[in-house]
Amino acid sequence: MTAYIDAMRRYVDFSGRSTRAQFWFYHLVLLGIAVGTFIIDIMISGGREPQPLVSAVAVVGHYIPSLAIIVRRLHDSGSSGWLVLLCLIPGIGIVAFIAIGCFTPTPGPNRYGLPPQPHPHPAPAAVTAVPQPATGSVVDRIEKLAALRASGAIDGAEYAQLKNQILNGVAR
Repeated sequence: MTAYIDAMRRYVDFSGRSTRAQFWFYHLVLLGIAVGTFIIDIMISGGREPQPLVSAVAVVGHYIPSLAIIVRRLHDSGSSGWLVLLCLIPGIGIVAFIAIGCFTPTPGPNRYGLPPQPHPHPAPAAVTAVPQPATGSVVDRIEKLAALRASGAIDGAEYAQLKNQILNGVAR
């Protein structure tokens, strides 16, 4: 689900890179949404031939982020994003889509940037202490906490609690 949310946050971002996992998990969630909205269309039709009302809105709303994540996936393998046009060719498109999803990533930085960093796993519900490294300034530790908060690993209350612990450790 994190890959889907990340792709939707980067709705029209055709720069940078996306991992294979981000690519496939995004499209897996999108498939679930498509099936769910089609079921809603069937329920709305009441037994008549279903009209793709809700599912069409869902598909159109995901068209640009789908192209964007395919382009970023191509960038991760060191390929030009223009190869996304292969996915639009009838018959060849599905084969190109699967191949792009399976491309091997370029290790390390390439002309499209650094490799994507994996999302940290969500923190446990009750975080009582943050490990304090022997080195690193208070500012560095608070910046790391802010990054965890931005990624969704910790919420605002946990951020405030851990930040206070860091600051109180300095005051001692």
